Amino acid sequence: MKYIAMFFVLCLSLDASVYYAKVEPLQTYTIKAAASGKVLDADKKAEGTISKGQVLIQLDDVLAQEDLKSSKAQLVSLKKVLEITKKNLANAKIIAKIRETNYNKIKNLKTKSRIDKDASLVTMVNAEDAMLNLENSLESLKRQIDTQVYKIQSLKDQIQKKRIMIQKGFLIYKLYVLKDDYVTTGMTLADAYDVSKGKLIVYVSKDDYALAQKGSIYINDKKTAYHINKLWKVSDTENISAYKAEIWIKAPELFSKLVKIEFKEQ
Repeated sequence: MKYIAMFFVLCLSLDASVYYAKVEPLQTYTIKAAASGKVLDADKKAEGTISKGQVLIQLDDVLAQEDLKSSKAQLVSLKKVLEITKKNLANAKIIAKIRETNYNKIKNLKTKSRIDKDASLVTMVNAEDAMLNLENSLESLKRQIDTQVYKIQSLKDQIQKKRIMIQKGFLIYKLYVLKDDYVTTGMTLADAYDVSKGKLIVYVSKDDYALAQKGSIYINDKKTAYHINKLWKVSDTENISAYKAEIWIKAPELFSKLVKIEFKEQ
């Protein structure tokens, strides 16, 4: 059957720049699972309809949702502690400055005993240590917040990957899973078509190559304003001595119908 089909295509191609092609959707998409999990819902009724951008397949994300809620609460708490620590640090800097000023006032006074000077020095050093400890705490809190923000973004991405949607305007052709199925990463979940335009694929002969590039395109004996959108420079592996070409056309009411294509001089 394969050889018969190839012979049919080649015969059609030999008829003075006359070709036949089936009107196909512009692109075909296969959606694969980016995460594993149990299927909580699969909208099989949506097959054959145009996507509104809704969730078609929902994988189990209960634990991720709970983790996300907890992580958001922890982030709020960390940010509050951060603000408090900033205020504490500001106060500690003031105290450290006062202690330093006091020590500098008495360190060279002969009227002050060594005990008084040492006590003032210790007080100054303790104040500086308290300030440094708060600075370390502040940096640690910033790192914790960054880690928490990253975790929240990762959880959101994980949750999003478990909500399978097809781009709005695409034809939902087939869903491969049912409710209560279990999917693994990489498993095929759905097929979709971009039906915003139609696509004609023809295999032009070497003699028609230049004409296909520069000539007018007739579809079903009517001249069109269409042009070749893609034209391969290397001959096709199956249709030997023919060159694959794509013509993008206005979306038809029905796809898959056979049309006649001719390339003629301008």
